[in-house]
Amino acid sequence: MTVPITVEDLTMEHPVYTLRLTAAQRSTLDWLTCKGALYAPRPVDSEGAQEIADDCGISVSTVYEALNRLTNLRLLRREGIQYQVNPRFFFAQHPEVAQLALHALQAPDVVPDERAHQPRRMSPGDARRRRVVRSVG
Repeated sequence: MTVPITVEDLTMEHPVYTLRLTAAQRSTLDWLTCKGALYAPRPVDSEGAQEIADDCGISVSTVYEALNRLTNLRLLRREGIQYQVNPRFFFAQHPEVAQLALHALQAPDVVPDERAHQPRRMSPGDARRRRVVRSVG
């Protein structure tokens, strides 16, 4: 027997406000989330750190300090220069999305019917276009 997954299973055990993030750390985490690091690792080399610093209004050294602390807290996962946001952080901030993900996992799979396996019918316009021979030159 399997135990059903709940929204609490997808979120964080410790709420974000208990972690005492600085404004720079929060800005860095939000910047990475907005730039797609939730879905795929994002490289943060010297140019990336400068971009974060410029966009967040902080120094480059503060960016690196923020990345270090966020990685230690496991809000970010690091592989080399690639950083990815922990999905649990996102789900903790958006419980309605976590609930939607749970519904998707528990919903029955889509099953094609007999019509889905039949070849696609061609419209009269498509049939006329296929019959017209056009010169290449």
